[in-house]
Amino acid sequence: MREESSRHSVVRVGTLLLGLLLALRGPRAEAYPIAPMTLWELTLEAELIVWAEVEAVTSRITDSDEDPWLSGIEESTARLRVIEVWKGTAHPDERVEVAYSPSVLCPAPPRYAQGLLVVAFLSRWQGTWSTVGLSYGTRYPTNNDEAQAYRRVVELAVKAQSKASPRVPYREDEQALASAPVDWEVLAASHPATRWDGLFRLVPTGDVVRDFYVEGVDRSVRLSPEQRETLARGFVAHPPLDRSLPMLLLPLRGHASAEVDVAAARALETVLLESGPSRWALLAFDLLRERHGEPLVARVIPEADGIKRAWESAQPGGVDARSKAVLSLPEEWRRFKQRRRLTPRPLPLPVEPPVAGVGGETPL
Repeated sequence: MREESSRHSVVRVGTLLLGLLLALRGPRAEAYPIAPMTLWELTLEAELIVWAEVEAVTSRITDSDEDPWLSGIEESTARLRVIEVWKGTAHPDERVEVAYSPSVLCPAPPRYAQGLLVVAFLSRWQGTWSTVGLSYGTRYPTNNDEAQAYRRVVELAVKAQSKASPRVPYREDEQALASAPVDWEVLAASHPATRWDGLFRLVPTGDVVRDFYVEGVDRSVRLSPEQRETLARGFVAHPPLDRSLPMLLLPLRGHASAEVDVAAARALETVLLESGPSRWALLAFDLLRERHGEPLVARVIPEADGIKRAWESAQPGGVDARSKAVLSLPEEWRRFKQRRRLTPRPLPLPVEPPVAGVGGETPL
């Protein structure tokens, strides 16, 4: 591997191991989540990427007389039956064993669910296969279309990364966002299965849960009209009902589309009916108001633990010009729909993922 990439790999591995060690030593020690890893970083770091069946998972509890801190830890091995190889060397039906610690809370471990098909990003550590990026590095497509989306994005990343000049390698900034072609990011962002991976690269500060990782990093990019239209088509075809909603609206600012406006309103209506407020829902609401030409009221978005209280106690909220009273957010949304004569129909809820807490849904 190139010198620059190798240096950052060592740094990442060192940070990862430190976090794992702290996490393994129990609640008396602090542990920290790792920086987010998108499909681009995962592909760059992985030696082997497979689409495989989790054939079996075996576990044992460690017992160490030498170090009591390391006793009582659950250690597991996932046996993967390879179906396809997207990077590296393996054969169909070959068995690959991956070691991991499922009971680690922070950073979140990879998830291997017996009997399911997984996209796994792997590297060797002291002769044993391990998962790159922990929970970011195991993905569970729910159907063939999603599997194809992962395959397409990973294969294009492999091809692009192999063409990087040794003299000008793909570099990483302090937040571990390695440079990537914008076309790749747009492609990833245009499909719901890989959407977060592309959007976190295009607009990382739009992920209000993970924006602290990229504080001060300027990732603003100028998208062509064709690229923005690609994102718009993906938005309309599959409106996001998660943190990707404001992330996808951000690069579409100024891109006029009545279809996007309708899809965004339906998505927000669904989100507020089903799960109530969140930091990202507030941001999505403000972006939707902007799309309708409304001046934005300065809003301080509270931390997650204050959102529920804010929703009911009208903190934060808009200010009614006549009464100067602070409106509750449900009322703010109702009045917005009334002003704009919107009657958005809720969207069908998506199929629950077979395995939670992986990829862009990795818990912090």
